[in-house]
Amino acid sequence: MLLLGALAHPLRAQDASVVQRLRQQLVTLPATPRRVQVLDSLSYALHDITPDTARAYGEQAVALAEQLHDQRGLMRSLATLGSCYAVLSDGAHALELYARSQALARQLNDADGLVRSYTTMAAVHHERSDTVSAWRHYRHALQLTHRKGLRPSTLLTLYGNLSSLFFHLGQDAKALYYTDVALALARRTGNRMNESIYLANLGTYHYYGKRYDLAEKLIRQSLAITQQDRQPRYEAGDLALLSMVMLETRRPAEAALLARQSLRQARLGQSKERVLDAYSMLAEVTARQRQYEQAYQWQQQYAALNDSLNNGRRLATLTALQSRFDSEDKEQQIQLLTQQTELQTLRNRELWGAIAALALGLAGFGFLYWQLRRSRAALAANNLALQETTAELRQVAASKDRLYAIVAHDLRGPVTSFVGVTELIGFYLKRNDQEGLQRLPALVRQSAQSLNNLLDNLLNWAVSQTGELAFRPERLDVAELFAENQLLYHTTAEAKQIVLEATHPPGLTLWADQNMTRTILRNLVGNALKFTPPGGKVEFSAVSAAGGITLTVTDSGRGMPANLVAEVLSNSPVTAPTAPIGPRTGTGLGLLLCKAFVQRHGGTLDIRSAPGGGTSVVVALPHGN
Repeated sequence: MLLLGALAHPLRAQDASVVQRLRQQLVTLPATPRRVQVLDSLSYALHDITPDTARAYGEQAVALAEQLHDQRGLMRSLATLGSCYAVLSDGAHALELYARSQALARQLNDADGLVRSYTTMAAVHHERSDTVSAWRHYRHALQLTHRKGLRPSTLLTLYGNLSSLFFHLGQDAKALYYTDVALALARRTGNRMNESIYLANLGTYHYYGKRYDLAEKLIRQSLAITQQDRQPRYEAGDLALLSMVMLETRRPAEAALLARQSLRQARLGQSKERVLDAYSMLAEVTARQRQYEQAYQWQQQYAALNDSLNNGRRLATLTALQSRFDSEDKEQQIQLLTQQTELQTLRNRELWGAIAALALGLAGFGFLYWQLRRSRAALAANNLALQETTAELRQVAASKDRLYAIVAHDLRGPVTSFVGVTELIGFYLKRNDQEGLQRLPALVRQSAQSLNNLLDNLLNWAVSQTGELAFRPERLDVAELFAENQLLYHTTAEAKQIVLEATHPPGLTLWADQNMTRTILRNLVGNALKFTPPGGKVEFSAVSAAGGITLTVTDSGRGMPANLVAEVLSNSPVTAPTAPIGPRTGTGLGLLLCKAFVQRHGGTLDIRSAPGGGTSVVVALPHGN
């Protein structure tokens, strides 16, 4: 399903002919700033289509700009390379590259570069659901919009992203204001493709508001532009949106025709994401027409393509991470070789001096002996340094392998759940079991929530290991935190017939980081629900103690023996417990992350459990008064 606010910023350079022309120029271009510009243009043109290929061009552009001391070329290339890593879901590295680009822009007093860096950094924070940081960067960008030298494309990106942020926050008035500003700027500068995108987004907004006549009018205006400019990727998106409107206004025949046209244009534009949208729309249209067998076939094609795209994105992301690790390893090896060469050169000079001194007689021989002993000491120190560096490299490689093992192990469960849901869809469709179909959305939400929590844990763990996770304590209301968790896990608890109960004194507050505290509670309550049998009870409570606030999450599951508790509280995630009780399996990454976050607050985490007696996790955090 298409989402409001999912703005793209099209470039005509994405046309295959223009990309081919840029590649041909590289064949004859020497190592000059012009070559940096062409490499950067290729990287930007391909960054949201084939990000791994774009990344290779971007890294070449950055390396050449550094070699040529081309500061402006380096500023632009770093920003483009950051966009590649952002698409590859490596937000931490993307922010590093954007920060370097921003520093150069400030040094060069380049207003356009500053606004672009603030905007792209805000987009990464928005993608991570950190809307506070995103708005802070957008606010800095808005404060610079009065300065000279800003390109219209940069302002279009800023205003379009702001409209997306405010739609996400539910502040429709502000979102519509920035959409109108962006639309007016696109029309004033003759940027027809951005004009069509903002028209389509306005149409989508009115569609969700059930103002179907206005939605149809705006989407048809957007479609006219994309058809006239022969942009099949964007035409496919407009056709899919228009098909949704037709379906809601009870014109299924027109909806089916538009969905098929969308599929044809998506294939013509070689856009797999648009093909995926068309499959989804065709499945929904044929289901509304009671053509359940055809709907099932479209849904099967959707599932197959979606799995392929997800696998491709994961492979591209892992390839980028592997490339980064390899680059860092090569840099360390180069540094070691450089040190060895310098030491060898120094040793050779010392030996030649010793030989010259030998010719002077016994005094020279004594000097040579002293120099040899000095060289041996230096060589021993160098060998010791090499051994320490080798041990560090092995530790890095072991951490990387452990992270891959965690990803491979924990992704299997949620993905299997999604496969099971697709099989249930086919089963219920064949039996025409409407009650069964109505239960499927809850299963999908439950599986999606499980996958989302897993990815959040993996991301937070990776960031915490690099020391990049910000710690911003503030006063937090315990009642609001508990209410948020009850709402988050209501569906899961109801599906397992588990009672969720929260108890706390009124007005109780914590002094803690909001994101870390949410992660702690989400993992503890999620684990308790996972290991509580149907019909059981999960209770989370808070009390004020002398040293702060004590949060306790208790389940009525089968409990754990003492050796398993000790293993869970160890300092490394494991692939499976040594003595599992019931269904308790997993990497332990969630509890390990909770323990790291609690320690960051200066608190403590303890597990109290016994076989057959349930489990209680007790967390002590600072008081908010």
